[in-house]
Amino acid sequence: MINLPVELEDGLWLRWGVADDVDALADFNVRIHSDDPANLDQFLGHWTRDLMSGRHPTTGPQDFTVVVDEKAGGKIVSTLCLISQTWLYEDVPFGCGRVELVGTDEAYRRRGLVARQFELIHALSGRKGEMVQGITGIPWYYRQFGYEMALDLHGSARFSWSQPGNEVKVDEEAYRWRAAAAADIPLLQQLYLYHGQKSLINRQRTELLWQHEMNDPHKDSPFYRRFHIIETNEGQPVAYAEFNQWRSSYILRELGVIPGHPWRSVCLFVTRALKAEAERLNPQREEAITGILFDFGPDHPSYDVLGEQLQKPWRPYAWYLRVADLPGFLRHIGPVLERRLANSFMAGYSGSIRLNLYRQQFALTFGRGRLTEVAPFTPKRFHDGDARFPDLTFLQMLFGRRSLAELDHIFADCSANNEATILLNILFPQRPSQPVGLG
Repeated sequence: MINLPVELEDGLWLRWGVADDVDALADFNVRIHSDDPANLDQFLGHWTRDLMSGRHPTTGPQDFTVVVDEKAGGKIVSTLCLISQTWLYEDVPFGCGRVELVGTDEAYRRRGLVARQFELIHALSGRKGEMVQGITGIPWYYRQFGYEMALDLHGSARFSWSQPGNEVKVDEEAYRWRAAAAADIPLLQQLYLYHGQKSLINRQRTELLWQHEMNDPHKDSPFYRRFHIIETNEGQPVAYAEFNQWRSSYILRELGVIPGHPWRSVCLFVTRALKAEAERLNPQREEAITGILFDFGPDHPSYDVLGEQLQKPWRPYAWYLRVADLPGFLRHIGPVLERRLANSFMAGYSGSIRLNLYRQQFALTFGRGRLTEVAPFTPKRFHDGDARFPDLTFLQMLFGRRSLAELDHIFADCSANNEATILLNILFPQRPSQPVGLG
């Protein structure tokens, strides 16, 4: 563990979190992160307590950094935390450190406190072997710590029960659903693959993680998950759904259907089942539940099968991602790049693609379709190379969020020669992602 505490300035000390911080940290995060001071978001406190409870599989008090003001009685004035997890780039696993609950008391801002904590948390994440760090956060801010908005976050389409054509009744339901239990974990694991089948990036789930997500989070935490098994009336499982309720909507966050079974019939059953639940709850609610957000990012089978029954999709936001060792990460996902090349009209390619990121240059070298080396090269001129990417824009193509053509259109200093364009389009095709992050 990196040695702390350390004195910063004027009575401020930086240290790791401890179990006794839980109440103060929960109160701090509720106060700092709530959008409306008159209507505090208590779910932030529940999330903080879940992360510090000792029951979380990867995170505990020791994964929080805390800045305290000893001149003010040791009160917490800034904090953040690391939530470790394993993601998949197609089928290649890699460690990802999710940084969250980043906040500083207003009176202590613009002193570099967050920057100091990011240095520590990046070092901690690196010691855990995590090749990527990610965060869901406010616009622009995290770019100054080496992050790029490189992966879609959320993006949804709404199914409103009042929309004409959406109130379709059936004489008899072909399905029923039930809350998932521990015995269903092998089935859930299989169905989870179908939920993420279009996604380039997914999160790896072990049985321990399934157990945690099913049982441990507080019911008012944003990471409380309600898994349901959908089965025929004869008891044959065909799908699963995970949803939560937020304001006037149910948020459907996961949905997977077994191959060979119609997605449309399952999706319509879910809309009717959730409508029945809403009708039971609405008489006791101040704000009625009126529809469902299919919150699956920019692309999902449910969008295809429901079509115009869904309202216009909401544009995704983005995950910030940081890759400290980009050549190392490219070597790590080499099997994916080789497979993409082998399945293309450039199969068996030998040669190099020199990538100039302006502050960093390296070449991907292939021999008979195998990635043999990712190594630096020294440009003779500032803009030498087969392809050029300003700042961290290469990450957007690496993680499938933007195509080379889109980056070239947006950034005048992004370009590639003909052969590099052909190869980069094969190696890094545009592809949506919606990883179910561990919180």
